[in-house]
Amino acid sequence: MSMKSYVIALCALWSTAGSWAQTGLFSNGSACGCPSVALRDTVWVTDNNGFGVGTTTWTCDNLYVLTEQVFVNSGDTLTIEPGTAVLGMSGSGRQEYTVPANNDVGSVLTVDYDVFPGALVVARGAYLGAQGTESCPIQFTFLGDPLDGSVGLDVQGQWGGVVLCGTAGLNTLPLGGGVSPSQTTGVGTGEDRAEGIVDVTGQDRHVYGGNTDSTSSSGVIAYVSFRHGSTNLGWNYALNGNETDLLQLGGCGSGTEIHHVELLGSADDGLHILGGKVEVHHILSAFHVEDAFESDQGWQGAGQFLFGIQDTALAHPTNPPLDAYVWTMQGDDFEEFNMDLYYEPYTTPWMSNLTLITNGANAALLGASLPGGDWMNSVIHGVSEFGLLLRYSYACDGYAALLPQGLGGGFGVLRLRNWRVAGVGGNMDGLEFGDVVGSFYQNPLTELLNPFLQDSGFALLPLLVDGDFALTGGALIDGVDPRPNQAETVSSYYQSLDPRLEEVSYHGAFSPGVAPWFEGWTALSSLGLFSGESEGFGCTYSLACNFDVNAVQDDGSCDFTACAGCTSPWACNFQPGALIDDGSCTYQECMGCTYPAATNFTPAALMDDGSCEFPIPATCTGDLNGDNVVSTLDLLDFLTVYGASCEG
Repeated sequence: MSMKSYVIALCALWSTAGSWAQTGLFSNGSACGCPSVALRDTVWVTDNNGFGVGTTTWTCDNLYVLTEQVFVNSGDTLTIEPGTAVLGMSGSGRQEYTVPANNDVGSVLTVDYDVFPGALVVARGAYLGAQGTESCPIQFTFLGDPLDGSVGLDVQGQWGGVVLCGTAGLNTLPLGGGVSPSQTTGVGTGEDRAEGIVDVTGQDRHVYGGNTDSTSSSGVIAYVSFRHGSTNLGWNYALNGNETDLLQLGGCGSGTEIHHVELLGSADDGLHILGGKVEVHHILSAFHVEDAFESDQGWQGAGQFLFGIQDTALAHPTNPPLDAYVWTMQGDDFEEFNMDLYYEPYTTPWMSNLTLITNGANAALLGASLPGGDWMNSVIHGVSEFGLLLRYSYACDGYAALLPQGLGGGFGVLRLRNWRVAGVGGNMDGLEFGDVVGSFYQNPLTELLNPFLQDSGFALLPLLVDGDFALTGGALIDGVDPRPNQAETVSSYYQSLDPRLEEVSYHGAFSPGVAPWFEGWTALSSLGLFSGESEGFGCTYSLACNFDVNAVQDDGSCDFTACAGCTSPWACNFQPGALIDDGSCTYQECMGCTYPAATNFTPAALMDDGSCEFPIPATCTGDLNGDNVVSTLDLLDFLTVYGASCEG
């Protein structure tokens, strides 16, 4: 199809939009001051033969179409303003090849394109500023999405996705293999290439890692919705897919900001974190082919308030026979012989307040390849057998990561504490906290997993108001209320968290009684994901600025500062709307003479300070000519005007 045909098709498609909800994300731009989708100009974005997009700003009066794998080159900054929509093309000339593999798999699939699907790749040293707002989010989806909510939740893999490449540490080998970095260039200095990306110019702009700056920033992604993407280029001999995700973070430094992000309908993972020290929070990831979240390669960041949903009918991994989970936590690539064997940054993030929902999968969380970190105060709902699975196919695997160091060959790098696990409908029949899968069963401690987890604060307990959902034909027909049905369920013992995390007293990603943080700005919000109600909750303190007279239960939202000010009507800075006096009243600068007849009258003065000065009246009554003498001259002056009429 020619570019002209694309434009015509696009206009025809968007001209019919409007039958769906025009609120929230699909408000057609009106809430942002942006033109409606049908009135926006189309900008076709290319990689400019390897020069990338340069330093530029994308605005909401255009639709930006990624015609190929587009890069933001090192030293360049791409700014995307609130309300902007970016659309990826599906690529052209797709070809599949089956390549023999020297292992038990027999062969692996390799996929190539004449033009790779549209994707946005931020190279090391580049910066992406995609900072939407709650009322004006940014959207990434595919060319042909009418942006009105009519695309089914079962639509996946229509474009490439977004990749951020950072300069922080990994636990991989140097590119091309070789001696472990810890023995040559230093711990954590390995590198890797972003999955599913091919730099056809040969510049290797999709390389990440190196540990040259663990605090660097690859950008800000906030209030952004990513939908219906991911590209599969096949998989390798270890059955690891060469696939893009909706959002892939490779070696991103701690200065990178990722929060309030929606990931919907990926043909692989929603969010994939590979090494680095990036921190993520308030992420909604749902209805993917594989995992809602995956972490790997020595990630040492932090995460909180993360919400993942898996539908078992949509989850069909592209690299069978592996299964899909709501979260797959891995540690390194030892199956691919691509890890620093002598010393590595373990994948040890600090994690808290996850809510992981499925509708009948055997488990929601998988630990493999020596994962680590502290994972606390979280909720699993909808599993049929186990909350989590720990693989034990190798000596350096998921179960060995959990075992205390020195005990049965354990590494003691993984700590899972204080989780709540429930089945569909809150069913507890036959459920267990976890199980061990694999062939490396020499260690008898495998039978002690569930007692070990129970000692770590795990409990079989339905904790969500409504964790069950239903899809029909790609449409959401029954939403969820993912808030906990109890408050204050986390004791102070489990609130001693990493300083990068907020200390809260509830399990899971949502505060009880408060509208979920994804409401109002996500696509799933507009499509009815939240089934609950918020009436009855609010601020119940009468002295608070946001006191709600209709609230019957306090939701912790009281604000005592927004309405503070000077409450004295005599003060210069009196604020009529202030409810709480904050001691800021001032009186001096607005004082002066308030009498208009005075020679020093001050119109702006609010209070009189006794400084008024008046003209001195004449003391000689008959001195008409003002010469201080009453004489004939004064009489003559009087006679000249005697008898004249005075006009009042």
